[in-house]
Amino acid sequence: MDVREQRSALLRLALVVVAGLVVATLFGALATVLVVASLVLVIVLHELGHFVTAKRAGMKVTEFFVGFGPRLWSVRRGETEYGVKALPLGGYCRIIGMTGAEEVAPADEPRAYRNQATWKRVMVAMAGSLVHFTLAFVLLFILFVGPGDVGNFVKDPPATSPIVAVDGFVHGQKSPAQRAGLVPGDVILAVDGVHFKGWDQMSAYLRARPDRKVRLTVDHAGRVSTVTTTLVDGSKVEVAGTRAPLFSKPTGFLGIEGSSVVRFGVLGSLGHAATAFGSTFVSSVSAFGHVVGGVGSYVHMLSSQKAADSPHAVRFVSPVGLVRLANVATHVGWSEVLYLLVLINIFLGTFNLVPLLPFDGGHVAIALYEKVRSAIGRRPYRADVNKLAPVVYAVLALLAFYGITSLFLDLRDVVS
Repeated sequence: MDVREQRSALLRLALVVVAGLVVATLFGALATVLVVASLVLVIVLHELGHFVTAKRAGMKVTEFFVGFGPRLWSVRRGETEYGVKALPLGGYCRIIGMTGAEEVAPADEPRAYRNQATWKRVMVAMAGSLVHFTLAFVLLFILFVGPGDVGNFVKDPPATSPIVAVDGFVHGQKSPAQRAGLVPGDVILAVDGVHFKGWDQMSAYLRARPDRKVRLTVDHAGRVSTVTTTLVDGSKVEVAGTRAPLFSKPTGFLGIEGSSVVRFGVLGSLGHAATAFGSTFVSSVSAFGHVVGGVGSYVHMLSSQKAADSPHAVRFVSPVGLVRLANVATHVGWSEVLYLLVLINIFLGTFNLVPLLPFDGGHVAIALYEKVRSAIGRRPYRADVNKLAPVVYAVLALLAFYGITSLFLDLRDVVS
């Protein structure tokens, strides 16, 4: 591909991206599209981790592409071809000699992955997961020091977090909060200039003021403003579908479902990010084991939507499900978006460390196994990966099963 063709292909690609963003904006889905794009970026960063560590270790990397399928644009710089392919489902980099079965030119053998020191091979193989774990920790830090956690990681908020998030509204009426323009994801910083320790304290203040005006200081997507609304008397408001009032005596009623928002300073955010990372990592490993080990309950989900929709159901999520989760998160607010990205990064990092090919953990296991066998036999040992072919095919078949069935479950949810 000459320079003119490269520029033309790059221009077409840019036009497609811009057109997609314009369409997303017109349909009000730009935020969701950007979150989904960030998930693709996460996978590209995974491959970039392999790429950078392999280059620094002296290995030969021949390709680094974003996406899969037909090539849209590419350029060669030195020994590596960089480019973009048609299906934006992640990316890949090709390091020569990843296994003993791969044919490599004799001149390139010294730079093949399989001929490097064990520690180099382990670092290159683990680099993708380390990128995910680093991203998760950074996102947790941003969450705690920025928009704040709304009970996803910190269940018992400290008294130093005097802010409340709007999770939703009480159904069946136009509440004072809705008349004031509040939406889910907004954060109430103060009421009548008073900062409260949490939801319970703020709720008590509001309940003591039926039929009175209150000033709400609200953070809406980073923009702070003050709105005024009149609380209704909850003893005069009937619950939808019944004639019973919400309260038996005069009670101030704003009409929101709320939760305390937890924020910390820089040092506190570092410590809580480490704690949240550890607990989420353990939960991710447990969930993964539950899905793989509980095949019977998973198969039951395929025949029973009630079982699949149970709050205790644990299963993989397809790209369709991820788009739905991203859409929900963008409507709730930045806290939920960061929460989703943290979960995805920790899961991907953990998932890729499974000690079986074709996962990165499989290459780690082979490198360590060869090191041990070489030490025992006192001569270089190289594993015959051809003998692992049945295991690889079984793993790929299992991945295909979970991939297809998770797509079925998510599509069934969409249809129903």
